[in-house]
Amino acid sequence: MSLRRWIVAVSIVVVSIGCLAFIKFQQVQAAIAFGESFPEPSATVETLWTQSSNYQPTYQVTGQVRAIQVVTLHNQLPGTIEQVNYSAGRHVVQGQLLIALNTSEERAQLQAAKASFELAKTTLERNKKLFSGNQVSQQLVDSALADYQISRANIANFESVISKKQVLAPFSGTMGLETYEVGQFLSANVSLTTLVGDNNDMWVDFKLPQTMSKLSLDSQVTIKKISQSDTPQVMPATIIGKHSQMDVASRHLQYRAQINASRELLFHNELVKVVIPKAAEKVVIVPNSAIVRSPFGSFVFELVKDEQGQFRAKKRNVELGPRDGDNHVVRQGLEQGMLIATIGAFKLRPELLVFADKANDSDTMLSPVAGVK
Repeated sequence: MSLRRWIVAVSIVVVSIGCLAFIKFQQVQAAIAFGESFPEPSATVETLWTQSSNYQPTYQVTGQVRAIQVVTLHNQLPGTIEQVNYSAGRHVVQGQLLIALNTSEERAQLQAAKASFELAKTTLERNKKLFSGNQVSQQLVDSALADYQISRANIANFESVISKKQVLAPFSGTMGLETYEVGQFLSANVSLTTLVGDNNDMWVDFKLPQTMSKLSLDSQVTIKKISQSDTPQVMPATIIGKHSQMDVASRHLQYRAQINASRELLFHNELVKVVIPKAAEKVVIVPNSAIVRSPFGSFVFELVKDEQGQFRAKKRNVELGPRDGDNHVVRQGLEQGMLIATIGAFKLRPELLVFADKANDSDTMLSPVAGVK
């Protein structure tokens, strides 16, 4: 009797479990069918067919403009200003008297020296005639000659002092803004002002670290003015010289470039950017929207067709170059003729079904990138 009860109980349990399993199986099948009734997850993005370009990478350093002719004027001797014959910031011509110090004392001494010279000259000539007639000794002739030479030297000395108290323009150019007044006393060797010459060409001095490639003479660089303009002025320049040694403190080598016909565009001591070209390379230019960044690097999504002819996202790691506005240079990772996602690439993941925006399924117009040809 007890065995029969056990058999009935076990049968009831088995039937109950089977019923529950069948009900659960039906629910799972229904859920699968319900899930399959929904479309596969997908995303719609704009696309771009990649194209290769020749890219000329560059790097920039700061340079300083120098006038070819520039000098700081000094007075050699102390004295009181007697004349000021120039206007601050205005043009002067070569040889023009700029500042004259008072030389009244030296001129008086010069007149006395000239009088002594005339007397010594007359005495020398008289003694030479008397000596030819054996009327005076050779000693008197030699003494008269010495007095004559001393008088002539005194004249040259006073003329030199007067000349040193005059500051003349060594070449034509534009004066600085320093001003002086008549009656002002100047000590010796005072830095008066700066004179910048009229030469139409300008120099640019700049330095490159020893890690950079060395520039050769006559090679070309580009000078770019520092300004707030979106399109700053650029000028070609030629390397005309370089220092004979590295700077021992900074390990930089100094170069000098010449810009022709640039006087109206640049000022002495103005700072500019010197753009130096590197070796050209083959690159692919893509919009910034195509670049996806992660802690493990940057990548783009290539759209590849599967067996059903539908596009799937495929991640491609890339090596980025410089960014220029809305575009980015890709040095490695992409080739010409690849279809990549641009706007909307951030929402993709590998193997995701992708629909390309028909309006951008062809070549997308890219803005020019500096250095790309």
